[in-house]
Parts: sequence; structure tokens; C-alpha cells
Amino acid sequence: MRNVVQFVKEALVNNFRELDQWFKEDNVLLHFKPGRDQWSIREVLEHISLTNYFLLLTINKSTRRALERKLDGLIIMPPHDYEEKFRQIEIVSSKSFGWVNPAHLEPTGKRNLDEVRSILKQQFAQGMYNLSLLKNGEGRLVKTEMTVNNLGKLDIYQYIFFLTRHIERHLAQMRELKEQYEDSAVAI
Repeated sequence: MRNVVQFVKEALVNNFRELDQWFKEDNVLLHFKPGRDQWSIREVLEHISLTNYFLLLTINKSTRRALERKLDGLIIMPPHDYEEKFRQIEIVSSKSFGWVNPAHLEPTGKRNLDEVRSILKQQFAQGMYNLSLLKNGEGRLVKTEMTVNNLGKLDIYQYIFFLTRHIERHLAQMRELKEQYEDSAVAI
């Protein structure tokens, strides 16, 4: 189980590290919108913070339940096909995966970037804290339904991994927005 914890931890660290770099970009780039119906990088960052908020509500609650169950002495054994679920989650980061956001995950533009950055840093710390509490496989003790892409029941490690794949999806989106911005600047 230590390999799973390390794998998820590295995904969390790498994605949040890259997210934080976007706050250092030029303000014009951060607000650039290639089309009316597309988000700016600033809006993508806000959306990630909103999505993380709701995912972390589930992760935090599940972590508390897992720690209670550990005290009951349950044995933690992953099934033989445990890694297959991680491969299924991986598709979430793909551009080919269709995703329709609920209204509460749509960016409003009302939060300033410093506030969004601070929220993302807190969310990173919360994810790392949960993993530190679940370092011996306790994250396998609780499963929660994930309706996105019909993933079914995910344990806490898989849920955190889902959070990282969602971030990765939007990191790719922001890189594309930067390319579009640079291409539009060259065209002028």
C-alpha cells in the first residue's frame, strides 16, 4: 500500500506545483479568452478550486470514517485488480472525455486570484494531510460512489487520484489557452 500512497502523493505534489506556477503568469494571459463561451486561465483556476472543495468534503469525511474503522481492527487488503481502477480514473485527464459541469462548479469571476491561490494551497495541504493519516492502507477501508464516467465506488486514494486527474485535465487546458494567446499575439 505504501506504493499507492506514494504514487498518489507524487501526483498531488506535481499537479499543485504546476498549478501554482500559473499564478506567476502575466495578468493579460490569465484573463485571455479565445472565445465567448470559453474560460480564461483565471476562470479555470477558480473552477479547479471549486471542484477541489467538493471533492475534499468527501475525502475528509471518508478519511475520518476510515480512521474509525481502523480502530475496529479491520484488515486492509487490496483486491487483485486494484490498479485497474486507477487506469479507469486516468481517462478523466483526457481531453476526449466529455464533461458537463454542474452550475455550482462554474467559475463566477468574483474571487480574486490571490484568494484562489490561497484556497488551492490550503486544498493541497488538506490532501497531503489526509494522505499522511492514511499511510498504512487505511484509505482502502472506505469507498464512496463516483458518478463521473460511471467509475463506481472509489476508495480514498482513488478519490484523491481523481482530484489530481481533474487538475491535470485543466492544466492541459491552460497550456492550450497559453498557446492560443501566444498565437493571437503573433497574428497581430
